Amino acid sequence: MQDKLMAVLRRAWTRIRTDQRGLTTLEYVIAAGIILVVLAAAILAWNNGLATKIGDLIRQLLGG
Repeated sequence: MQDKLMAVLRRAWTRIRTDQRGLTTLEYVIAAGIILVVLAAAILAWNNGLATKIGDLIRQLLGG
């Protein structure tokens, strides 16, 4: 069973390496994933900073 799986994986890897269209598609998918992760991290960082600033403003308003 494991030998069959390895053979399938080897064939798939060979096909990806030799087929330029597949490699290009794979590169686009990887690049899109990286861009989405960086964008999500930036949004989360901005959101956390914004939440902190809003919390500070509320404390200032309530504390006097």
